[in-house]
Amino acid sequence: MDLIRHVLSGLGGGIAFLIFYLGLGDAPSLSIGAGLAAYGAVQLIFRALAPGAPTGSAAVDILTVADGHLDAINHLAGVAPPALAARLRRLEDVALPVVYRVQEHPENAMDQRRLLTFYLGLGRRLGEHGQRLYQLRGADHPSLAKIGAMLDEVTGAFTARAESARAVELARLETELAVLERSLEAERGA
Repeated sequence: MDLIRHVLSGLGGGIAFLIFYLGLGDAPSLSIGAGLAAYGAVQLIFRALAPGAPTGSAAVDILTVADGHLDAINHLAGVAPPALAARLRRLEDVALPVVYRVQEHPENAMDQRRLLTFYLGLGRRLGEHGQRLYQLRGADHPSLAKIGAMLDEVTGAFTARAESARAVELARLETELAVLERSLEAERGA
């Protein structure tokens, strides 16, 4: 599909060039500009019409960034030394449920943006630095312990956010229960 889109866009750009250059007698530079603009316009039209095309929503953007970070973390966990790999797997384990929640409820994506972009990206960079240090200096380098501690903090941010979300959900459920109890008591008294 990608090749067809480029070919059709090129045809659209070529036709626009010919119309401007031969048909209207414009200067070559203006005709080339019109051809490039037509190429870009046809590309945008194909992207908009593609089934399942990203809508540009916050959820799609956040999930795209998170998927890239998770893929990199997964790869790093496969090649990292055991201590670093275990921490990267733990980070992956606490991040995946957040990704699933955003997929299920994209309207709440902005609430998870910091976790899935900043903290997950930080975890990825820490994993990359740890892997590079291990390659250069081996498992005994003191900075690897610092990187492990920082990865634990990143994982802790996910855990703390999950606990906070559970506390909010629990408070909401308790409030609803209190309202239902009052409604039931009011019905009994009526």
